[in-house]
Amino acid sequence: MIFRMALKNFLRQGMRSFLNVLVTALAMVAVVFNLSLYNGFQDQAVRNMVSTDVAGGHYRMPGFDLLSPMEWEDQTFKVPDSFSSLSSSDKAEVLVLQGQIFPNRRLFPVQLRGVEMQQTLLDLPFYKLKEWQMPVDDIIPIIIGKKMAGKSHLHIGDGVVLRWRDRFGAVDALDARVVDVVPLINPRIDEGVVWMRLDHLRQITHRENEVSWVAVKESRGTIAPTEFQEPEILLKDILELIRQDRKYAVIIWVILIFLAGISVFNTQFLSIFKRQREIGTLMAFGMPPKRVVRLFALEGSLAAFSAVLVALVLGAIILGWFQSVGLDVSHLAESQIPIRENIFLKIKPVEVVASIVVIVVIMILVAWAPVRKISKVDPTQALRGRAIT
Repeated sequence: MIFRMALKNFLRQGMRSFLNVLVTALAMVAVVFNLSLYNGFQDQAVRNMVSTDVAGGHYRMPGFDLLSPMEWEDQTFKVPDSFSSLSSSDKAEVLVLQGQIFPNRRLFPVQLRGVEMQQTLLDLPFYKLKEWQMPVDDIIPIIIGKKMAGKSHLHIGDGVVLRWRDRFGAVDALDARVVDVVPLINPRIDEGVVWMRLDHLRQITHRENEVSWVAVKESRGTIAPTEFQEPEILLKDILELIRQDRKYAVIIWVILIFLAGISVFNTQFLSIFKRQREIGTLMAFGMPPKRVVRLFALEGSLAAFSAVLVALVLGAIILGWFQSVGLDVSHLAESQIPIRENIFLKIKPVEVVASIVVIVVIMILVAWAPVRKISKVDPTQALRGRAIT
């Protein structure tokens, strides 16, 4: 009987009930959208870095630091025999050394990065390097990313002087030609990086069979003299950046819950104030105060449960539409974030259920809080409309 009475009273409130349900439902959708957007952002950033650079981890010399270029030349190593049995889809050998180019009579320090052309583990569009047939003694082919091209003002077909230091410490130089400018979604392998064929870089620096690291599809255990760097270590900076951004998402979450809670609280309090005579009548007919409290708390709680149903409908429409277009992040092209394509939501059922449960519980508590006064109401004062002020 209590539920039927609460349902009739809830429906009788009309527009007030509708607005409560709508605000709560929009809060649920916004919370899920916010969490899913961060998940999608992290998923795409990690996927792009894994596919272009990190793979399943790197085998490097202990202490190798990409941010310490003065040490690169001393931390190369001969490729262990353990990697010889791996296919081109399971490993990618990379050699990184210091170098300089001189575009338009300017000195431009660069990272010379050589990668084997047979590998298919990393998604690198270096077809023009693979097709190059001329000997290195005449001219050496290089590829740069679009960001690198913009900063160095180099274009396809441009010639530039390339200088480096070989393993014996001798400085040498050679004419290089930009055979292609490619879009690289990972800024780590674009800005300040000149890409070469691994065999070409080994030849001009006299580092036969040497690499700076070997990217692998999965760990192969301990291989001397190297140590294995897990993807989580190699992705530490981007994961930490996203983790920091998630803290701001909590603020948005609190604001949304606060607004929805205020809406339910205000409606519930106003309803009790206007229905004092009804409360007095129920008590006069023998309904215990605690039961009256349950009646009004149930009315307020119906808004939260109705909001779940509305949120499912609105969420399916809004999130479904968003998944068809994505979020344009082209404005991040100059940042260090490895995302250039549109971001799509990654919805985790556990997060969705947890968010809805938390919001429903908070809405029920907010709906119950104002009705506690009813237990102390004098029925005679309630019938006169003066019990609650």
